[in-house]
Amino acid sequence: MRIMHMSRAAETLNWFLIPTILAQQKLGHHVCICTAETPDECIGTQEISDADHLREAGFTVFTHGLKRSINPFAILKCILGIKRILVEQQIEVIICHNALGAIVGRIAAWLAKVPCVIYFVHGLACAPAQGPLSWRLRYLIEKLLGFVTDAVIVMNDYDEKLCRTRHVIKDADKIFRIPGMGVDLSQYSLEGCEETKHELAKELSIGEDQRIVLCVARVIPEKGVFVLVEAARRICTQRDNICFLLAGAGPSMGELKRMIEKNNLHDNFKLLGWRNDVHQLMKCADIFTLPTYYGEGLPVSILQAMACSRPVIATRHRGCKDVVVDGKTGFLIPIKQVTALVDKILCLLDNEQLRTVMGQAGRERVEQYFELDYCTGKIVEALEKAIC
Repeated sequence: MRIMHMSRAAETLNWFLIPTILAQQKLGHHVCICTAETPDECIGTQEISDADHLREAGFTVFTHGLKRSINPFAILKCILGIKRILVEQQIEVIICHNALGAIVGRIAAWLAKVPCVIYFVHGLACAPAQGPLSWRLRYLIEKLLGFVTDAVIVMNDYDEKLCRTRHVIKDADKIFRIPGMGVDLSQYSLEGCEETKHELAKELSIGEDQRIVLCVARVIPEKGVFVLVEAARRICTQRDNICFLLAGAGPSMGELKRMIEKNNLHDNFKLLGWRNDVHQLMKCADIFTLPTYYGEGLPVSILQAMACSRPVIATRHRGCKDVVVDGKTGFLIPIKQVTALVDKILCLLDNEQLRTVMGQAGRERVEQYFELDYCTGKIVEALEKAIC
C-alpha cells in the first residue's frame, strides 16, 4: 500500500511518528511524508530542520510550503501542490495530521481521488475553552470534511465523544481510539539525576537550593504561559528558593520576556527557548506544570514528566485530564486560574513526601498505559483497521 503522512509542520512527524512509520514499513507499506520544509519560528539550538532529520532517517519527504496562516491564495496553492504530489506518487492512503494540515490535506486528497483518507487527530479544532461562535465554525468545518474522511484516529475522551455523538464522519465504526503517542521509558528516567541537575544549575545560574518548576510548551497564550508567569510573580513575592523554567519557542516570546523583566523575575524565571534535551530537564525538575487551554490531543510533555517520576500540575482540560489522575499523580486545576496554580505549586513545594508519592504513581501509570512500544502497536493496529 502506498501511504503518505501529511502534516502542516514536520515537528509532529519527526518527534512522535517515526516509530509508527517504521512499523508501517515493516508491514510492507511504501510510506512517504509531505510536510513543511522549515518551522514557523526560529528554534534556536536545533542544528537541522525536522524535515531534514526525517530525510536523514531514510524517509522520502515532499514539501508543501503551508504556513500557520489563513491566506486563502497561499492555502489554495498548497492544496493544488499536494494534489499534484498525491497523483504523481499514486498515493492510496493519506494520513493527515494537525488541524490546518488535515483541512488542506483532506481537500487535496478529495481532488486527487485518493481511495482512503484518514484524519489522525492531535486535538480537534473545535475544542473546549473556545467561544461559542469560534467552536461552531470549527465544528462545521470538521463536519463538512467528514464527508471526505474515511476514518478518524483520536486520543482523548472529548474528541472521541464528539466524533461519535456529532457524527463527524460517515461511519462510526471507523472512529478509533489510541492511548497516545507513548514515551520511551529508557530515556525518561531518574538515572543520573543529581549529576544532570548540577550541570543544569551551573549552565543556567540556578542556586543549588532552588526548587525547579518546569513547563515545556510552545510559547503562545493558549498554552498558559502568561498564567504561569503571573503565578511565578505571586510566589516569588513570598519566597526566593524557586526557579521557573520554560522550554519552548513561539510568537509570544518577546511579550513574555517583557513581562518577566517588568516584574523583575529574571533571576527566578528562565526562558530556555527550543531545547533538544527535554529528557534532561525533566530529571532536574521538582514539579512539572502545563496550565494549558490549547486544543490539546494528549500532551506528550506530561507523559514525559510522569515517566521521570515528577508530579504534574495541569488544567482540567481536554487531553490533560486523560493523563493526570487528580490527587494521585498530580493536580488538575481550572483553566486560566492563577490562584489555583499558585496554591498547588506551593502545596507540592512544601511537601517532599507528596512529590515523591505522586511522582512514583505517575511513573507507574506511564508504564502501564503509555509505554512507547505499546502505544506504537496500538496506533499501527488502528491504522491498519482504518485502511481496511
